[in-house]
Amino acid sequence: MPFVLYERREQPGGAAAFVQLRELSLAGTSGGLLQGFVAKFAPPQARTFAWHATASDLIAEAGASPKSHAIIADLKSARGNLSLFELTDVWGFSYGEWTPLALRLEVLAADRTVPDPRRTKQRFTDEGCSRQAVHQFLYLRGGLRGGAWTWGPVGSVNGVLLWPDAFEYFLERIGVRGRAAAHGAAPAENGERSPG
Repeated sequence: MPFVLYERREQPGGAAAFVQLRELSLAGTSGGLLQGFVAKFAPPQARTFAWHATASDLIAEAGASPKSHAIIADLKSARGNLSLFELTDVWGFSYGEWTPLALRLEVLAADRTVPDPRRTKQRFTDEGCSRQAVHQFLYLRGGLRGGAWTWGPVGSVNGVLLWPDAFEYFLERIGVRGRAAAHGAAPAENGERSPG
């Protein structure tokens, strides 16, 4: 599942146009946005670290302006359809050697058939998109004490086993964001990058 940096251009009438720029790496220790983000905020002696990164945080980490850019996940890049989701939030719970993640994405296109998906991905608008929030759970093989920060093995099922502390954290955070989205307001999450 590639993550791609797009330039976002607001259009008259409220829609946004997206222009594909370059692929981003969320995973990895060399250029991976998540490992660098966690390294900045994790307390030095922490055994676990619950954290939250918005898309704006990660776009800034990539050296782009959050006001005019977006990160879009291409969920079915190898197939002949269009399945694009805008990344809005990443919650992580870093242990010593691994990090389970919860991603919040907004639907831009889900299993849409288009004549040339590759060309459509280069430039499109979100006019008529549902923008429904969906969540994905993944994990990275890396944590507070090191590791490669690579994605867990890819297979027909790439599940993550969540221990109670990580599971409760994700449920709590997704619930807060979900309730706010249902009421049309985004919650303030300043200072959430510390454990607890």
